[in-house]
Amino acid sequence: MIEQLLSLIAEGGIHSYDELAQRLSIPQPLLEAMLEDLSRLGYLKTVQNGCGGHCGACQVSGCAVVGTRRLWTLTDKGVRAASRLHP
Repeated sequence: MIEQLLSLIAEGGIHSYDELAQRLSIPQPLLEAMLEDLSRLGYLKTVQNGCGGHCGACQVSGCAVVGTRRLWTLTDKGVRAASRLHP
């Protein structure tokens, strides 16, 4: 299941907690725990200062997950892992 989450995030774009929980058919608290696990393992990181909606000037290359006042994005390690899931 955590690999499915990593793959969904790697699709790019902006994903809400609601969307990801629905696509994975899991409750949001489980999703939040999985995001924390991916972060602890070095696959995700939070973006400081969240998102101001200024995508043209954004330093994050491809948003990921927005929810609970946090913006998550893949780390280089996360990008590499996701690419191995779907070569």
